[in-house]
Amino acid sequence: MQTRFQRPWAAIFSLVLVFAASPAAAADPTPAPEPAAPGSATSPPTVHAEMDAEHADDGLTFAPGPRPQVLRASALDGGQVESVAGVTALPNNMTGEVFGYLPYWATTDSLTQHLDYDLLSTIAYFGVPALATGSLQKSGQYWTAWNSATMTNVINAAHAEGVKVVLTVTMMAWDGDYSEMSALLNSSTRRTQLANDIAATVEARNADGVNLDFEPMPNSLQSVYTAFVRAVRTALGPDSYLTVAATGGAASWDEGYDLPKLAAADAADAIMVMAYDFSWSGSARAGGVAPIDSPYILDSREAMTAYLGKVPASKLIWGVPYYGRAWTTTSDTLNSRTCLSAGGCTAASWSYRYVDALDATAEFGRRWDAVGQVPWYTYRSPTYDSQAQGYFDDAQSLDAKYEMVIANDLRGVGIWHLLMDVERRELWDQLWRNFTDLPFSDVDDSPFLEDIIWLADAGITGGCGGGRFCPLASVSRGAMAAFLSRALDLPATEIDFFRDDDGSIFETDINRLAAADITSGCGSFRFCPTSNVTRAQMASFLDRALALPATGTDYFTDDDGTTHEGAINRLAAAGITSGCASGRFCPTRHVTREQMAAFLHRALAP
Repeated sequence: MQTRFQRPWAAIFSLVLVFAASPAAAADPTPAPEPAAPGSATSPPTVHAEMDAEHADDGLTFAPGPRPQVLRASALDGGQVESVAGVTALPNNMTGEVFGYLPYWATTDSLTQHLDYDLLSTIAYFGVPALATGSLQKSGQYWTAWNSATMTNVINAAHAEGVKVVLTVTMMAWDGDYSEMSALLNSSTRRTQLANDIAATVEARNADGVNLDFEPMPNSLQSVYTAFVRAVRTALGPDSYLTVAATGGAASWDEGYDLPKLAAADAADAIMVMAYDFSWSGSARAGGVAPIDSPYILDSREAMTAYLGKVPASKLIWGVPYYGRAWTTTSDTLNSRTCLSAGGCTAASWSYRYVDALDATAEFGRRWDAVGQVPWYTYRSPTYDSQAQGYFDDAQSLDAKYEMVIANDLRGVGIWHLLMDVERRELWDQLWRNFTDLPFSDVDDSPFLEDIIWLADAGITGGCGGGRFCPLASVSRGAMAAFLSRALDLPATEIDFFRDDDGSIFETDINRLAAADITSGCGSFRFCPTSNVTRAQMASFLDRALALPATGTDYFTDDDGTTHEGAINRLAAAGITSGCASGRFCPTRHVTREQMAAFLHRALAP
């Protein structure tokens, strides 16, 4: 009888599975034969290995880049932790490690432009393979991407923000052939040679350390792998950041990772737990790849408990998925049996990016697994003529995982992999909520969090008092004057333009706005500082302040004939507003403080 901790390896040898990186929402990938699986392993092939294999033949080319700038301690500006590679601070007021994998297939200018270095502490380039001979594979897309101009730009941008960049060194043996891994690790000469080659490669690119991703690790190589990790630590020196990737079940199952020794003082600074392959291509039931709880499989809570029994919390980086997985299934019910396990339908499984999951839920609807705490969807597959189910993680489910990490005082989180959200912001904003010191106590649920943080960082607002921002409060005309005066750094004036603002804390700002011809008041020598600003008035304020160009397009239907219509259309043409609903601007509504933050951010820092 199969237990919840066993994997039916023999069952997958004769069945067809599919691994597609990003299938369209309404279409299924074309089935392809699954690689042979190692019968002796206790964990399934990780998504690291799966995606690496998918992209192995991409044939990507990269222009070479110059040597990057070195990370300087002055770039670290707060966020105290126990120790991170000998440095007692994380960048950008972060409260925990945020470790993100950046694979070679995502190392393009079009994608890396979306990296938010303010919300990362370590970027792990993935990856350069190790060879059995005791050296790195210094050819092919793995190597050229690491040495590319794009990667130089990433390292320079990261270092400017105090973010470390490390090289991931890989060796995969999920085909069950451990001959190369054995030849490397059983030779002390080759271990030392590879360790020195790694250190030299890191130094040549002014990188900050190494992530070792050797998988799976058989018990027969456990002690020599630990010896290799120690050799890498010696070669790198004490100031480089060394992490070791381990499978999510390594603390629960009998695997070859000697976790206590790998996390010892003479070895790795931290264990990067790949805690996101609990449901995999060969699973008997469809489900989240990292469920908080599950009645069927090893889940995140159980795995974390097991890890904490072997490794100090301060040494654990808990992996989270930015990908999802789908299966053909026998029904549309939650955690349905997969076609692979039940038979009677075509077996298929594929992984996909976060943005592809959003496309799927837009078409098929978003459901919620209350036990696993993950979203999912189901639909009838025209390709396989069967039901299909997909499970993934979004901001809500990631928040549940982050809260578990924080509650157990772990070192932080690790992401597989960065940029599966492309240009979208919600997953970055969730990191902001969970792993930074926010400027205000009442903004973590605001949809305009990024804009509010920008406003505070720019010195435009100090909040509404008591450490709060009051995001839903309406903005008065006086407060609007203060926002604009500080944002535009308007010059002082000796002229007192209005009579009804005498003694107001905003009087100076109001006069500066008038001197700059941004306002003429609300009537004869009056500014009405305590009146709330409407969206239409806000449009006119910003239009005058920015001197926006004219447009012939009428964007909204509900502002026709108003004195502010021209300003509203110019704001829309400049991309500062898209209205309050389809074809509507809601000109008479009051502007809230969080909305004002968004308007100013879009206008002044597009």
